Amino acid sequence: MASKSKRARQVTKRNLSKTILYWAFGVFLIKLAIIFRIEGVNSGSGDQVYFIDGAWLGADGENYLKGYFGLIRDGFFSREDILYKWPAGYPLLIYFLSFFGQSWVLTTLSIVQSALFSYAAYFLANELLQTRLKNFSLLTLLIIICNPTLSLSSIVIGYESLVASGLLISLGLFTRSFSGSNNGKYTHNLIISSLILGYVSMLQPRFLATGLLILLTWFIYKKRDFFSAGITVISLTLMLCFPATLIFRNYHANGQNIISSNLGVTMNIGAGPGATGGFQTKGNYGVPCELSGTEVQKDNQKVKCVLEWYISNPKESSRLFVNKSIYFWSPWFGPLENGTMGRNPWLTIHPIKQSISDRETLEAVYGNFGKFISWAWLMGGLCLMVYGFRILWRARFVERQIAILTLIIISVNWFISLLTIGDHRFRIPIMGLSLFLQAIGLKTLFSGGKAPMVDGPALR
Repeated sequence: MASKSKRARQVTKRNLSKTILYWAFGVFLIKLAIIFRIEGVNSGSGDQVYFIDGAWLGADGENYLKGYFGLIRDGFFSREDILYKWPAGYPLLIYFLSFFGQSWVLTTLSIVQSALFSYAAYFLANELLQTRLKNFSLLTLLIIICNPTLSLSSIVIGYESLVASGLLISLGLFTRSFSGSNNGKYTHNLIISSLILGYVSMLQPRFLATGLLILLTWFIYKKRDFFSAGITVISLTLMLCFPATLIFRNYHANGQNIISSNLGVTMNIGAGPGATGGFQTKGNYGVPCELSGTEVQKDNQKVKCVLEWYISNPKESSRLFVNKSIYFWSPWFGPLENGTMGRNPWLTIHPIKQSISDRETLEAVYGNFGKFISWAWLMGGLCLMVYGFRILWRARFVERQIAILTLIIISVNWFISLLTIGDHRFRIPIMGLSLFLQAIGLKTLFSGGKAPMVDGPALR
C-alpha cells in the first residue's frame, strides 16, 4: 500500500509539473503574438533618430539604445559617454544579440527576455514541488506570469525583467540545493547562481549587494567547512568578474576605472531639505557638495556628501525614508503613485485609468476615495507579503530558509531605494519574489488560515 501511495504521489507531482510547464509555455506564446504585432515607432532626436520595432521603450530606453548604437559604431571599447555614465551591461546585451541580425535585434531581445522570464517562473514553481510547498507551486507560477506589469516588462527595453528572472532562478537553485532533491549538486547550483548574479550586477551594479548577501546565506545554511568556504570564494570571484568586465571596458575606452558614474547623481536627487524622496528634475533638491577631480572622484564625493547629510539630519532623513518607502511600494496609477513607470504597458489598458473621461471621474480617482483604494492596495500587498513570510517561517526547515533568503533580497533592494530615490520601477526586479510571498499568504487565507502544506517528513 505504501508503495502504491508513493507511486500515486509521484504521478501527481509529474502531472502538476506538466501543468506548470504548459502554463509557462502558453504565456510565452501569447507574448510572441504580442511581440510580432508591435507597431514600430521613430524615436531619438537630432542626428540619432532610429526606428523601434519588436519591443516597447522603457523609461530609459533611449539611453540604452544610444549606448547600443555607440557599440555598433565603435565596437566593444566605444567611447560613447552613456556607456560609462550608466552601466554598459544592457547595451552590451543588445550588441551581442545584434550578431543574429541588426534589423531584428529588438525583436530578438523581447523574445529572449520573455523566454527567460517564463522559464524562470517555471523553474521556481517546479522546484517548489520538491518541498512541502507543492500545493503553492501552481498559484505561485500563475501570480508571477500573469501579473501584467511584471510579465509585460519582458517586452520592454530595460534591464528590470532580466534581473527579475535572474533572482527567481537563484531562489529556485537555492531551493533545489537545500530541499534534499538535488543536494549532491550543491556546488553546481551555487556556481550557476553566482554566474547569474554576476550578470545581474553587470546590468545594474546595485545588485552586487544582493548577490553578496545571497552567497553569504548559502554559506551560512550549508556546512561551514573548509571546502564550502572555498566554493563560496570561487563563486564570489566568478560573480565579481562580470562587473569587473565593465571596469576593464571603461578603462580602455575612457581611462576611467568605474562601472558607472551616476550613483552620486541619483542619491543626490533623493536627498536634501527640498527633496521629496522621489524622482524630480525641478525644485531645490540635493545637498551642497564641493566637487573636483575625475568623474569617478566627483561621483564618490557626491555619495559621501549625501551619506553625511543623512547622518546630520535625522529628522529630514526619516521623512524622506518614509516617502521613499511609499513610492517604492506605490501603485502604478493613482494618487499615491510616484516613479518613472509612465511607459508601463499595463497603463495603456489599465481599467481605472481608461475610465477617466471627465472631471468628476478624475476627482473621484484622485480624491479621498482614490486615496483609500491606493492605500488599501499598498498596505494589502505588504500585509500579504509579511503573512506569507510568517507562514514559511513557522514551517521551519527548508521552507524557513527560503523565506529568509526571499526577505533578504526584497529588503536589501528596498533599503538601497531609501538611499537613492523612491521609485516604483525599482520594485519590478524583486516583484517575482514579493508575489511569491503574497501567493503563500493568499492561498493560506483561502484555506481558512491553515497553510496547505504537503504531509510527510520536513525536509532539512
